[in-house]
Amino acid sequence: MKLDTNYSQLVEMKAMSWGNPERIAAYTLAQRRYDDTVAHYFDEESGVKFMANPSQSYVEGLEAKAAETGNDDDKARAIIARDQFEHYEKDRVKHIAWQVSRQNLRRLLVEGGKVTRKDVDEAHRIAKLNATMENLAVYSQIKQKFGTQEGSN
Repeated sequence: MKLDTNYSQLVEMKAMSWGNPERIAAYTLAQRRYDDTVAHYFDEESGVKFMANPSQSYVEGLEAKAAETGNDDDKARAIIARDQFEHYEKDRVKHIAWQVSRQNLRRLLVEGGKVTRKDVDEAHRIAKLNATMENLAVYSQIKQKFGTQEGSN
C-alpha cells in the first residue's frame, strides 16, 4: 500500500492553499481521501487505535505485527503510523531548515547573485509556512529582484 498523499504533503498543501480556491479544493479532496483511508484501517473492528502523533515504540509494534501476520491491512496501518511519526520528527527540526534557506536567500540578496525561479519559490514556501515579518520581507525582496532581473533581460 502506498499513500496517495502523505501527512507532510497535506500539511504543506493546506498552508500553500491559502487564498487560492483551486488549491483549497485540491487540499480538501486530498484531506478527505487521507481521512477516509485512516478511518478504513483504524476502526473498532481492527482493534487498533489511530495515534495522530505516535511514539516510535507504537510504530515499531505495528511494523512488527505487520511483518508477523503479513496481512495487508496490518501493513497499511504500519505505513500510515510510520508516515505520521516521520512527519512529527521532521516537524521538530523544520525551523533549522527554514533558517538555512532564509540565510542562503539573504546571502543571495546581499552578495547580489542572480535570483532564480527556484529561489522565488523557496522564499514563497518559507513565507507561507512560517509567516514572520522577516520571512515575508525576504520573499518580497527576492521576488522584486527576480522581477527586475527578468525585466532587464
